[in-house]
Amino acid sequence: MKKWVAIAILSFTLLALLAGNTAARGASVNPTRVEVGVWLVNVEKVDLSANSYRLDFYLWFRFNPSEISIDEIRNFEFINGAPTKYEVKTDGAAGYLEYRVRGDFINSFDFSNYQFETHELTVEIEHKTLDNSQLIFEGAVDSNIDPDASVSGWTLEGFRTKTTGHSYGEDIYSRFIFSVDLNRPALSSFIKSVLPVAIITTISLLAFFMSPQNFAQRITLGVTTLMSATTFHLSLISGIPPTGYLTFADRMMLSIYAIFLYNLATSVYIMRLVDCKKSDEAIKVNMKAKRFLPVLITILVIIQIILR
Repeated sequence: MKKWVAIAILSFTLLALLAGNTAARGASVNPTRVEVGVWLVNVEKVDLSANSYRLDFYLWFRFNPSEISIDEIRNFEFINGAPTKYEVKTDGAAGYLEYRVRGDFINSFDFSNYQFETHELTVEIEHKTLDNSQLIFEGAVDSNIDPDASVSGWTLEGFRTKTTGHSYGEDIYSRFIFSVDLNRPALSSFIKSVLPVAIITTISLLAFFMSPQNFAQRITLGVTTLMSATTFHLSLISGIPPTGYLTFADRMMLSIYAIFLYNLATSVYIMRLVDCKKSDEAIKVNMKAKRFLPVLITILVIIQIILR
């Protein structure tokens, strides 16, 4: 009799363990799903030098109150910022929680195509304690950007949301991300960055149309415009942080410096010929240098396209 009682107890214990494991697997397979939505009101400020931006938006959560409590929903955090937020609508019974959020966020900007670049402004959200075996965020289909949202000097495009898993060692947490693309108007960028230096370079190249005997004026013109180009370059890149790579502005200015070097080297060589009483040869060198100039510019443009 005792033997059958022991067998019965052992069988009951095994069944209980199997039931517990099945429930645990079921919880991990079927985590609570919470819908997250956002309405971007405005982009108030973009600071390229600090890789930061200030956003104003509404954030809401829709959930099943029988699966997760509203207090657990509140326990989320912003990964790439610490903005201020306050609740504007709360209905735990209906499974709805809404915030108004405003503050600074951080993202590493790519300045490779500065000043014709596109930056992605993102906001990333995770739950503080529940990993993706317990909670998964899902993007709401009614998320969007306000039609009146704007930021001075930029255009806003490509609003989108997505969810992904982020690993912290063995723990993986569901992360909700919404983003919007920040673009520079192409015409404005051209007028502010390319056109001024193109005019400065064109003025310096007028030296090729001056008489070789006026070498002093040629060299003065080349040096003066070179200093202007250098000052413009420093002013152009002053609005971004130091980078470990060349931006489009840097590559463009390196090509400009090559043209200035060619101009000054030619002027100095012509000056030496004139000093040696070889005026005819100086005129021939000037004509050859002038004819080679379009070839040099074409080569530099091709290099720019390859390095882009």
